[in-house]
Formats: sequence, structure tokens, C-alpha cells
Amino acid sequence: MMPPMSASILRVRHPFPVLVFLVLLLLSAAPLSALPEQAQAPAVRVAIVLGNAPAGTDEPTTAQTARCLKAYELYKSGEVNKLLVTGGFTRDHISEARMMKIALVTFGVPPDDILEDEFASSTIENGLFASKMFEERGWAKTGILVSQQYHLPRSQGIFQKQGFTLKDAAAADAASLESVLPLLDMKADQVVKAQPTDLIVVYEPYRSTEPMHWPTMDLAKRLRLAAALYHRKAAPGIVLYNDHYTRGAVNLAQMMKIALVSLGVPASSLTVVARGEHRFFGSLAKAYAERSAIVLTSPAAKTAPAGFGGMRPPAATPPGASAPPTAGAPPAAGAPAGAPPAGAKPPAMMTPEQAAPKWTWVYVQ
Repeated sequence: MMPPMSASILRVRHPFPVLVFLVLLLLSAAPLSALPEQAQAPAVRVAIVLGNAPAGTDEPTTAQTARCLKAYELYKSGEVNKLLVTGGFTRDHISEARMMKIALVTFGVPPDDILEDEFASSTIENGLFASKMFEERGWAKTGILVSQQYHLPRSQGIFQKQGFTLKDAAAADAASLESVLPLLDMKADQVVKAQPTDLIVVYEPYRSTEPMHWPTMDLAKRLRLAAALYHRKAAPGIVLYNDHYTRGAVNLAQMMKIALVSLGVPASSLTVVARGEHRFFGSLAKAYAERSAIVLTSPAAKTAPAGFGGMRPPAATPPGASAPPTAGAPPAAGAPAGAPPAGAKPPAMMTPEQAAPKWTWVYVQ
């Protein structure tokens, strides 16, 4: 028979390493859900928004706007945190997907939370290309499908063949003014205190080496303000203008039209200034000089060039043509006919507000 073990043998003389070992063992066996929330990637919850053929190159339909409003509702409520807009170039050089992204950013959705599929030309391709995008990102093929009720049963069958399990979210058949007004601050001081005028001018002085594919958050705010003024009947029409050259296929004035149509402003009430139609703001101001206007623009417009005295500098008279009489001193010797007097200063470059001092200027950012 073995002698009993002494108490000194049973006693652990250095308990600290043993405790450390036990803690590490427990942590290694802990499920992921037991870890702090910040260590886990947020779950992706996606709404797929099906496109609708636009009414014109830069004019979405009310059905497409209704789908965007439903998608915005899902995003704002937190039910989804990503939106996939899908639809190709069924009308011209602006895709259905891009029109929807412009609308959604104007409503207030951050552009980084909106994915575009600009290739699909049918509902079948909507499902095919959405499937590829989900697979490339490793996303589970679950989420919400947004379209009109009449379109959802067929769309569900197409997406199910691509492995999706989606809930329906039926949009209204057409967007109404009542559905748009909650997006607008109709009680803002600029809206409530606005005096009736002939025009609202939305002027975007954007100058960058990068194209503006959709509104900046500042421009979206100005567009919502313009829509609020229009719906409050501050003016019967809106003129959309951007500086004479901007990069990219889409003129910024066209982009602003898409946004405002999505905010319930009829296309017939919008004037899009074509690229190159007015080289400087001063030329636009001269064209509408007999009309009153509220100008909504960025603080950057305070220093933007508006042209020379509201127009381009006068060209020299061609050789052989009679030059108009020049006041003051005669032209310098050897100068072409029609040149300014000797020693005369070149015409000063005007700012936009100097070019239209009688208009009401509202700088919004």
C-alpha cells in the first residue's frame, strides 16, 4: 500500500500560469457572437431596385421614381443598408441605373451605399448581372426586390432561377406629389420667405478634373430647395446651368433635371442649358435680363468667372471692314481696326453676382 501523498505535493505552488492557460483556452473556444460587436463586420442587407425605361434621355418615368421612393423608404428605416439599382442604356447615353442613383442621392442616400448595374437590358439580365455582383462580393443571395406589384411575380421567378431568396417590396404604380413632399423642407426660411419671381436658377459652378457622376450632397440640398420653392409656387419654371465645361458624358444640367423630375417637378417646367450654350454665367444673365430670378448656388460661385462685362470680350474687326468709332484716345499704332484705345485696360472679369445684381442670390452648402 502506497503512503498518502503529502499536502505539499497536492498544493499548486505557482497558480498564475495555470490561470492564464485556462483563460486562453476559454477564449479560443468562445463563439464569434461572444466577441465584441465592433470586431464583427456589419451584415449586408440589400434591396435590388429594378429599372424602368425612361421617358426621355434625361427624364425618368413616375414609375421609376416610385421604385426609388420605395427603396429610399427601406434604406431610411434601416431595413436595408445597401441598394443595387439595375438597368442599362435603354434610351440613350444615361442608363436607368444611373438615373436611379442620381435620384436616390438627391433624396439623401450616400452614394457609397448604392451599387449600379448599367448593363442589363431586360428583367432576365437584371437577375443574371445581380447574381454575378453578389457572387463577386461573397454576399448571400437574400434581400428585398423592389418594383411595381404587377412586375414582381415574374421578376421573382427570374431571380429564383439565379439562386435568390427575396422578399417583395411593391412600389406605387406612379410617384405622387404627396409621396415626394416629405423629402423637402417646405418650412425652410428660404422657402417660406421667398417672394414670387419669374425664375428659379440652379447654378452649379463645379470645376474639377474629375466628372460629377451624381449630385454632391451640397448640390442635392440645393436641388431639394429648388423643388420646394417650385412646389410652393415661388416661380413657374427652373433654369439649370453649369459652367461652360464639365467633364464626363452627362452635362450637369441634365443630371440636375433628372434629380428634379424625381422630386416631382414636371420636365416641361425645366430649362436645361445645353453644354456650350452660354459660355459664362454673364451670358445667361444677359439672356434673362428682363426677368426676375432667385439663384440657388454654392459659395464657390462668389469667385467664379462670369465673363467680361457679362459677355465675351469684343473681337477685333476683320481687315478691310469698317470699324465702329472708338471713344477716347485712338488705337495704338499698328493695332488692328476696332482695337481698344492705346493704354486702355482690358475689360474686367465679372463675378456671377455682378453680372446679375438684381437677382436674389442664395448661397447654400
